[in-house]
Amino acid sequence: MGGQEAAASEPTPAQAKGAEATRGRDRRGGVRRTLLDFGHLAVLAAFALAQPLFNLLSENPEFFAARGATAGEIILLAVLMVLMPPAVLIAIELLAGLVSDRLRQGLHLAFIALLAAVVFVQALKRAVDASDAVLIVLALALGAAAAALYARAEPVRSFLSVLTPAPLVFLILFLFISPVHKLTLQGEASAKSISGSSRAPVVILGLDELPTTSLLGPDGKIDARRFPGFAELAGGATWFRNAHSIYDSTSKAWPAIMDGDYPEKDSLPTSSDHPNSIFAILGKSHVMNVSEEATTVCPRSLCKDTRLDEPFADRLTSMVDDLSLVYAHVVAPPGMEKDLTSVSETWGDFEGGAGGQGAKAEPDAEPTKGEPDTQPAKGGGDDPPNTRENLQGNRNNRLDEWIESIRATRRPSLNFKHVLLPHVPWQYLPDGKQYRRVASEPIPGISRQTYNDEGQLEQLQLRHLLQLGFADLEVQKLIRRLKRIGIYDDALIIVAADHGVSFKLGQFDRRTMNRSNIDEIAPVPLFVKAPGQQKGRIDDSIVETTDILPTIADVLNLKLPAKVDGRSAFSAEVRARREVKMLKRDLSGWVRLSQAQLDREKREELAKKLRLFGTGAEGPDRVYRVGPNQELIGRRAVAAGDSQGKASIVGAGELRNVDRKSPTVPAWITGRVSGGAPPRDIAIGVNGTVRGVGRTFRLATGGGELFGVMVPESSLRQGRNRVEVFEVSEGLRLLRMGGV
Repeated sequence: MGGQEAAASEPTPAQAKGAEATRGRDRRGGVRRTLLDFGHLAVLAAFALAQPLFNLLSENPEFFAARGATAGEIILLAVLMVLMPPAVLIAIELLAGLVSDRLRQGLHLAFIALLAAVVFVQALKRAVDASDAVLIVLALALGAAAAALYARAEPVRSFLSVLTPAPLVFLILFLFISPVHKLTLQGEASAKSISGSSRAPVVILGLDELPTTSLLGPDGKIDARRFPGFAELAGGATWFRNAHSIYDSTSKAWPAIMDGDYPEKDSLPTSSDHPNSIFAILGKSHVMNVSEEATTVCPRSLCKDTRLDEPFADRLTSMVDDLSLVYAHVVAPPGMEKDLTSVSETWGDFEGGAGGQGAKAEPDAEPTKGEPDTQPAKGGGDDPPNTRENLQGNRNNRLDEWIESIRATRRPSLNFKHVLLPHVPWQYLPDGKQYRRVASEPIPGISRQTYNDEGQLEQLQLRHLLQLGFADLEVQKLIRRLKRIGIYDDALIIVAADHGVSFKLGQFDRRTMNRSNIDEIAPVPLFVKAPGQQKGRIDDSIVETTDILPTIADVLNLKLPAKVDGRSAFSAEVRARREVKMLKRDLSGWVRLSQAQLDREKREELAKKLRLFGTGAEGPDRVYRVGPNQELIGRRAVAAGDSQGKASIVGAGELRNVDRKSPTVPAWITGRVSGGAPPRDIAIGVNGTVRGVGRTFRLATGGGELFGVMVPESSLRQGRNRVEVFEVSEGLRLLRMGGV
């Protein structure tokens, strides 16, 4: 009886076959549903995440070129941008499905709503003038509505199914049709065979963001007390005092110097787009010792690109980090976006090359973001893999490494270094110390969003001059190195800058050239010491930066392999020029003016600089005497009462434990103010003496009352320092606002 019951409970072969078929249909149905869900997520993720970045990168392929990214890295990054977000989301859904199918369905709808909201917020940001809260709530509401339609309306799901090829289409267009194809499909340039030869070693130091006026004293010559390195260089070289840049952005300005041709709209800072560069021309005759920080113009067959020595995962992570910041700018509502770090230093000109820093640091907190410039440099002149890292860390050590890598070789060498100095972020003092350990700003936007306030603008220019003092120190090191190894006399030495920087009131963008600031952006230093030259001279010919390569060829008696736009600085054609011209940022045409007009404007800028910051002959601390109520500087810092305003100093902990022997001295006193009636004049007392004055301000984009004043390094003592912030009232009375 029991055996009959057991036999009856066992499925028949037909029943077993049917059950297996049902399970197979369920599995196939589950796989099909998973694939459809993945496809729908991929479509929305492509529109929300990948395609906005593809659009930006297509317009700014310099992002990759400046990092030396290989074709394989670009392709892999693009594939990950398309596949990774939906893959992560579907994986989360599948894990949730192990708990409950209803939970999985709920998560799927939530992801649909979130991705749709991200798409909507980007459109609303451009179309609707509203507060951040309104934009976010509206985008979330629209995303939720889209998810509800997706859940209830089959045509909506079918429409997304039809769009599933879109991510692949976006990927193909980006990699192989957009301007990025020049990086994924084109090869490298090679060394050229040229007429003529030279045994002279060549040394080229390229600086960044350096207007000629910053170097000058009242006689129109180099201020030798403040900048002894540049003065020594000028004493043995030809100084082309009227040299000027032809473009205001590094990614095109330096390649134009390297190959002597004016920038073109679609050209990238790569060897394939600049096949006749100085590197290709000297590639067969000279040993290459080359370090590029924002370009990849030297062919990798000639120059070892040490950026590729970085672990692949680190390079990829670095690009992803920067793209995350760029994407945050794309998707963040306007109010949130203004607090984000500027993206221009990522070297695709995503903001038109504006610049400055803005990373947050909490008051009185130890800075943690960014890479300290005081850390040991990696071996072999190894540069971090992207320009943003190059800006944020180790600029000093990388330059020192390059200087020490110059050798007296049997075969002549080309020693080339483009260094991001005195380029922002400003953080160096003339003796090589830093006043902040990391490049990120203590207060977001304090070095950028301040151009409506004259007093803070003066503080920015002061910091620029201090950092220029550090660049001068490096020039001194370079000259000593060349003399020590015995090649200074025989070498062709060129020191130049790609463009200047503006400190005009009301100009939010410090670097984009226009007619009103061309007097600060165009004029750049250019020193050419020919082999065997012993005596310096000044040449007032109107030399363009594109003339540098033809000048090298002229001095070395070489015939260039192709016609170029530039001319030798020593040529009659250059001596006959009477006009200065500079390309507009969008390359739509030239801004032109006579040299006589530019000279008048340069004299006005020089007079203003000398009035504000004096000269080196007035002592090393004269440059700090800027701002209102300067007669207070040097007086005892004694409060006559309390101010209604209360000041808190950012990074106060560093002032409590100063190590004068360390590479960092916190001489930049920044903070926030609450209460009272801004703006107001302030004074900074250090250890009982007023050492700096200034005025509080608000950022150009709004926000609270801030202050930022440099004090001399010499005013800080070992160990604990007493730093006080005072409001300056009528009669120069000091009212205490706070301190440490």
